[in-house]
Amino acid sequence: MVESGRDGHGVRQDWLSVPRRRDGERLDPHMYARGINGLTVEEAFRRAFPRVMGILARSGEEYSEFERQAVGRAIRACLISQVSRANLYRIAGILVADRRDEGAHMDTSLALAYVGALREAFLDEISVGEWVRTAFGAGEVRYVSSDGTNAAIMMEAGGREVWLPTATLSRMDDEEPIHERAS
Repeated sequence: MVESGRDGHGVRQDWLSVPRRRDGERLDPHMYARGINGLTVEEAFRRAFPRVMGILARSGEEYSEFERQAVGRAIRACLISQVSRANLYRIAGILVADRRDEGAHMDTSLALAYVGALREAFLDEISVGEWVRTAFGAGEVRYVSSDGTNAAIMMEAGGREVWLPTATLSRMDDEEPIHERAS
C-alpha cells in the first residue's frame, strides 16, 4: 500500500496521486510531445474524457454542453498537472456509487460534483490548463508564477497571451474570484 502523505497545502491525499505543484515538476503546456505515461496531454484527454462521461452517465443523468465542457476542462487541467487517469476514473466511479447507494450530491449534477471533487483533490489554486474568465474575456491558463499571484492566460479571442493577477480571475463556472474562495 502506498504511504499517505500531504500535498504541501495541508490536505491529506491518501490514495490519490499528488499533483506536481512546482514549476520544475509541471509539464510545460507547450511541450505536449513530452507526454504523460507515454501519451501527450491531448491523447490522454481523448482517452479519458469519453470514459469519464461514460462512467458519470451510469447514474442515468444527461449532461448539458456546459457541464460536458466543465468536466473536459477540469480533466485537461488535471492531466497537465500529471494526475493519473486512473484517479480521474476512480473519482467518477465513487460519485456514481455514492449517488446510487446514498443519494449523495442530489442537489447538483454528478458532472458538476465531479469537477468539484477534482478541484478539491488536485486543483486547490489556479492550475495550468484551467479555463478562466478575465476582464478581457475567457482564456486558458498557460503558466502560473511560482508564488501563485500571477498567471499567463492564452486569450480565446485574439490568441494572445497576457499576464494577469490571479486575484482577478474566475473559473468559467464560478463567479467568485479564485483567491476569494480559497480564503
